[in-house]
Amino acid sequence: MGTGLVTVGDFNEDNRMDLIVNTGPDETVSILLAYGSGSFRTPMKFPTGNHPEQLAVADFNNDKHLDIITASNENDVSILLGFGNGSFGPPTTFAISSTPNGIAVADINDDNYMDIIVLTDSICDTFLGYGNGSFAPRVSFETESFSMGLVVGDFNNDNHADIAIVRMTYKVVNVFLGYGNGAFRTAISTSTLAEPEKIAAGDFNGDQKIDLAIASCHTNRLYVLRGFGNGSFGASMNYSTPACPAFIAINDVNNDNYLDLVIANRDNDTFSIFPGYGDGANAKTKTTQSINVSIT
Repeated sequence: MGTGLVTVGDFNEDNRMDLIVNTGPDETVSILLAYGSGSFRTPMKFPTGNHPEQLAVADFNNDKHLDIITASNENDVSILLGFGNGSFGPPTTFAISSTPNGIAVADINDDNYMDIIVLTDSICDTFLGYGNGSFAPRVSFETESFSMGLVVGDFNNDNHADIAIVRMTYKVVNVFLGYGNGAFRTAISTSTLAEPEKIAAGDFNGDQKIDLAIASCHTNRLYVLRGFGNGSFGASMNYSTPACPAFIAINDVNNDNYLDLVIANRDNDTFSIFPGYGDGANAKTKTTQSINVSIT
């Protein structure tokens, strides 16, 4: 499962990670099936019914096949159900409150079905899934203005999904703790010390409490906030990035069992890797030129 403008998933169930890419203005997404050697097959395009700005993948109808959700600046989202062979059905489209700034998929009401969370400038829309590819009517709550990115995690260790949202102009991250029924408490705010735009979550210091990684294009820095396990976060460590950090991914890139941070640098077409030490600190960045794959 993942989110972004480029997202990975095994769409044809051959145990190889494929790519899904926002194709651009022609209202499609492109699927690039992997050969397993670092190369990909010719892209296959699938109509979305909108101009996709945000992507996510999950199994929405419990058939063990990955499905696609896209969100567009036309104030709607589209669901494409997957067949498990790299192809997808026609889109089902429904409305959201406004232009999307972020999208996430998670089970927010503890029924073991995947739900949808879409962030706009000041509203968070939630759609509870029925487990068959359809969803309950939209339920929204206020997040306040300049909400730019979101991530879902269990930030207070109560086994319910919570939502963290960064507010750029106000230099804060707001955490909405979940009740486990699709509703959320009033936000807990933590200062980020800079204008945050993108956010990701993981346990970076091995204390079983979720921490946050926040990217700021205004300062060209990455900030790591230590989680206390109660929905609040401590003072940040920060790291310099080469150019505007526009996307954060978290994974164990070097197979040392510690989470690493991968940053996409928008202004110079590179990505930066910050290897983790497992104690909440990260090594000096290693910057790598991007690998370009044609999707035309």
